[in-house]
Amino acid sequence: MGADLEEVPNLPTHAGPVPDRMTIWPMDDGRYGLDATFQGASGYERAERHKASLETGGVSHSFRQELGGAWTLRFGPLSAAEISAALMAFVQ
Repeated sequence: MGADLEEVPNLPTHAGPVPDRMTIWPMDDGRYGLDATFQGASGYERAERHKASLETGGVSHSFRQELGGAWTLRFGPLSAAEISAALMAFVQ
């Protein structure tokens, strides 16, 4: 069975600003990728708050500007338990 959420290292456990769009996709090895995209005038500031928390926690991610002024935090590959913990950091 998968790891308990308490066993998932580094991922944040407190929710921050909610992204405008989240995308999860399967990878060939059974793990997943996750994008959290923030848009609008406050998109950069909301994404930056998560980025700072991720850097403090040592969580591997990329941060990039999208077309149309959106900002995306990308994670992966992640296990199912890690996806669950990451989602909670965005939606609780």
